[in-house]
Amino acid sequence: MKLKISTFKEPKHTAVVTCVCWNNTEDVFSCSDDHKLLKWNLINNECMTVATFAEDFFPTSMNLFPKTGQSGVKHQHDVILISTADGKFHIVNHNGRIEKSVVAHQGACLTAQWSPDGAGLLTGGEDGFVKIWSRNGLLRSSIVQSDVPCFNAKWSPDSGAILYTKGNCLVIKHLNSNSKINKWKAHEGLILCVAWNPNHNLIISGGEDGYAKIWDTFGQQVSISVKHDQPLTSVTWSPTGNMFVLGSYNLIRLCDLNGRSYCLDRPSTGSIYSISWSSDGTQLAAACANCHVLFAHIIERCICVVERAGVSVYSYMGRLLASPRIPRPETIGQATISLGPDTLAVIDHADRKLIQVFDLPTGLIVRSSTDNTVTKLTHKMTVSCIALSQTGPLNERQLALLDYNRDLYVVTVKETKPKMFKLGPQVLSITWSSETELLVGLRANSVVAWCCPRAATQPDWLTLTTVSKDISDLGRNPSIMNIEDGVVCVRRGNGSLLRISLASFPEKLLKHIAANMWDDALQLCRTVEDETLWACLAVLAWQYNQLPVAEEAFALIHQYHQVYYIQHLRNAIPEKLTTSQTLNSKTVLSN
Repeated sequence: MKLKISTFKEPKHTAVVTCVCWNNTEDVFSCSDDHKLLKWNLINNECMTVATFAEDFFPTSMNLFPKTGQSGVKHQHDVILISTADGKFHIVNHNGRIEKSVVAHQGACLTAQWSPDGAGLLTGGEDGFVKIWSRNGLLRSSIVQSDVPCFNAKWSPDSGAILYTKGNCLVIKHLNSNSKINKWKAHEGLILCVAWNPNHNLIISGGEDGYAKIWDTFGQQVSISVKHDQPLTSVTWSPTGNMFVLGSYNLIRLCDLNGRSYCLDRPSTGSIYSISWSSDGTQLAAACANCHVLFAHIIERCICVVERAGVSVYSYMGRLLASPRIPRPETIGQATISLGPDTLAVIDHADRKLIQVFDLPTGLIVRSSTDNTVTKLTHKMTVSCIALSQTGPLNERQLALLDYNRDLYVVTVKETKPKMFKLGPQVLSITWSSETELLVGLRANSVVAWCCPRAATQPDWLTLTTVSKDISDLGRNPSIMNIEDGVVCVRRGNGSLLRISLASFPEKLLKHIAANMWDDALQLCRTVEDETLWACLAVLAWQYNQLPVAEEAFALIHQYHQVYYIQHLRNAIPEKLTTSQTLNSKTVLSN
């Protein structure tokens, strides 16, 4: 699972964007320090100015009235709640007209949120107060009075309790006065953002210390993230509560319920101050410091349906993404078609040496059968099985194939001149890891993991980055079911399952590198002291131009000629040592 990120070429705001919220699955509202409220339509890529507020209107948060609220007032469902730096909150209708402005705090009103049931609203301010108001803006109670600012406050999913920040502590106060307040120290620095899971009753917090932490409602820590380089400025759960997103300086990360990272992107946005999910849980909008509004789609969640009438690709929410024109789809079997996060590969039934790779859309617009981008790959022999890699950007998408000789090849689909490299012979079944570029193959009496298939350009590198384990009694026609955290699940010929721990450390290393955590990758190799790990680190560090890391890794696998070459590059005149020269050095070496 990953995010496909996009922004408009030119920012529509002229100052820092501080808050965003979804109106429906097509429209997004954004508010900025330029005093403007904009509405974005993702179907036609249009942006319109809804309102221009007064020059002292500097928004700090924005929240749309809940669609599931129990309000009897019909027009209330289109109302937007905006808090501002002058201590006020404003109730704004969908046309941009301010229905009511209320002075809520001394200093900035830092957060404002409608209750999930729509019966009231909550505000937190720089003055340390947390207050509850009626939905019409009448004060009900000041439930918290503190000597430190409240940077964030949230309703519980059932509207029965309040979660708020107090310095580096989290506090839960139940609206029933007889219940005890639950307070605990959560971070070493200020807590800047919190979110309460709507379905699983978990809390996530992000702070100046760079950590994101998941808690239960008793204050027990469930999970902690890796340390980020910058403070975490925004966090939000998906509508189903099965995922969450973190925002920081030039960083956005998608994680699962337990905090495991699906993907990390580093867009040049500056700090991301607010993130909002669409109601169907497939899209995100983010408010950025560089005046842009960032949009993202979750793209590694597709279903391919093969029928006599044709082939269709759907999102998990049931939206049709593409209907590529493929002759005689009834001839397509499971081994002859493969679905990736952004591509679909099919073996041509008329010429089984030919593989067609279709680009899949990641937005809302459905592509017809005539406008799909198609890449055609030709193998020297008849192809029997194909598999697309499941991670990485589109331009690095790899395709593994087995031909009728049971030889395994791999090719980078989007290269200008795609070239197939042989990984090994006598392979019966193949599969990619869903989290890394780890490729696993099954032979008659062994299972093999190619930890770095791109090393196929150098046969000695490929050997060093390959691990295998002997197995027996597989029966007839065994197959690989999946691989998770380096553990391979194999289905024997008799139907029973066999799990083999094969590449746990290599897969962990690949996850570190995918997240650009080179120091952690280096520390893992130094701790485990395994030659395969060092070889993988060497090859990938060389590929990503991490020359100091590559030099140490190549030295430890005795590739001294490569060490000398890296030292030559590092000692070259700085003006002459450009990225292009470093990239060209790979071609020279491979030749």
